[in-house]
Amino acid sequence: MASVSVCIPTFNRKDYLREALESVQAQTRKVDEILVLDDGSTDGTAQMLARADYPVRYEWQRNQGDATARNRLIEMAQGQYVAFLDSDDLLMPRAIERMMAAVDREAEDVIVYGSYVSIDEEGQPRPARLKRLCSGFITPQLFEEILLQPSGSLFPKRALEQAGGFDSSLWVCSDYDMWLRLSLTHRFVALRAPTCKRRRHATNLSASSTPNRLTELSVLERFYYEKGGCSVVPAKRAFRRLSQEAYRAARCALAERDYETACCLLSKSMRWHPNGKSLFYAFQARIGRRFNGQEVSAVVDQE
Repeated sequence: MASVSVCIPTFNRKDYLREALESVQAQTRKVDEILVLDDGSTDGTAQMLARADYPVRYEWQRNQGDATARNRLIEMAQGQYVAFLDSDDLLMPRAIERMMAAVDREAEDVIVYGSYVSIDEEGQPRPARLKRLCSGFITPQLFEEILLQPSGSLFPKRALEQAGGFDSSLWVCSDYDMWLRLSLTHRFVALRAPTCKRRRHATNLSASSTPNRLTELSVLERFYYEKGGCSVVPAKRAFRRLSQEAYRAARCALAERDYETACCLLSKSMRWHPNGKSLFYAFQARIGRRFNGQEVSAVVDQE
């Protein structure tokens, strides 16, 4: 039977981490090891783990971001398969069993993933649309939409190593960058039922902001133009997606009164895929840039 390492990066989330570990211990298919990489916590995470006596391998490092933390977890892992779990998320009770059953049905290395149930800070369900997942070589679909999260997904360790690990220059979206790169070489298997509960709260790194949106756009551009995406993703679909992401980043910039950035992004959006929404907000951004935001603040606030 193939071995599995559950790898948990954490930073100042000791209370959520406790719940995450309990969800791993509750698995119907026991895992071979649980690894916790503490990315510089100052909230007493180490003391909590020591008092609770959880069966984990724990390591602390100075704060370097989730990409570096996940890379260190890959190095630490002794299992053939790696199941990541963010420290504020929870695994469904049969997640490991179901993902490993999918691996056992395949004749080659595959990546297994499922959808998630969204929960709030207290662990209560939040309204959320379940994404329509895809199996196979899913690069075009994955380019259009982020289909999987680190939590509730299973990866062959050697696939992560061969991909060169997560890009530590990316403070956010290093996981999306990795999935896109892996999609060029590996099949993905989507499970029907959710594999995790994903917690949404004020300190989520993926919260929408201009820097985060710009990073996602740069990940998409780099993958398409420099890392082989253009050979797999049809140009029409790619340009529509790039245009959409530039528009989203521009809307964040408008909300933050950064009219210069908004103008540049909306211009890019129009070049990739002319559309009415980008054209409309391009006029608003230009007015804002000219009059220092006084003329358009009411329009932006209404959106």
